[in-house]
Amino acid sequence: MYYEAGVLIGWSLAHGGPGPCFLHPALYQLMCCQSPFLEDFNWRDIVDPEAQRRLQELHSCSDVKQFSPGLCDWVSSCGIHGIHSACSNEIPAIYARLVKHYIYHRVASMISQFIEGLNSCGGLWDLVKTHWETFLPVMTSKEQRAVSLEEFKQLFTFCFSDPDSELRVAEEATAAHWEAVLTMVSDGEAYFSFEDLLLFITGADHLPPLGLPNLISLRFYSQDTSSSDRNLPHVSQESLELFLPRGVPEALDLLVLLNRALHRALEQRLFRQMEMESFLKL
Repeated sequence: MYYEAGVLIGWSLAHGGPGPCFLHPALYQLMCCQSPFLEDFNWRDIVDPEAQRRLQELHSCSDVKQFSPGLCDWVSSCGIHGIHSACSNEIPAIYARLVKHYIYHRVASMISQFIEGLNSCGGLWDLVKTHWETFLPVMTSKEQRAVSLEEFKQLFTFCFSDPDSELRVAEEATAAHWEAVLTMVSDGEAYFSFEDLLLFITGADHLPPLGLPNLISLRFYSQDTSSSDRNLPHVSQESLELFLPRGVPEALDLLVLLNRALHRALEQRLFRQMEMESFLKL
């Protein structure tokens, strides 16, 4: 079962899907051969009532004379012997050893199967272990850091027309407005976020742990002047391309067009989701 879980999560990650986001950060670090500080581990994170109660009791002791017979028996059953002759200054270390035993050593065979399943996907766990800090928000409950303005700008490359082309001036104007729009998004002056833009462009509201395979190509298109309808910005998710209109008068105009494009894309996703749910009910 744990092997199969590793395989499924491995395939999800390999195809740009979500990670498990359920491993405890301390357990994840131990799995990656790191040495987390366990002396301040929150005993409330342990699910088993008996273990939680014993760890709470041990954590609250400042003197070994406070150890109850039941606590000593439980500590010994966890493979930590000599508890009766321990010194008071050893209590934090004993607590850390118990935590490591309970969350890691006790379930070592299950962890091994899970890792083997992940590694069956092209050695994925070896990659995770090498870049364990990068994968921390993917594998654990730790929140992923929000993308900054400069980081978001660096995801794009402009695809301008030739310098002597008549289209170049209009493209450079749009590019300048794009930079201004991103600043407005960063300052909270837009109706959407960087995560919304990522979802619109790539289909995911977060970056892959090791980044995108390529930069997003920012290309330009001309509006049909003979029509009153304005073509909205659009994307090609397969090739990571974002298309913006040439010659937009102001940054605010581009912001409005992007907002409409994102809103329409959201409506289409919701409609497809409703269609799928209706199909599954048949």
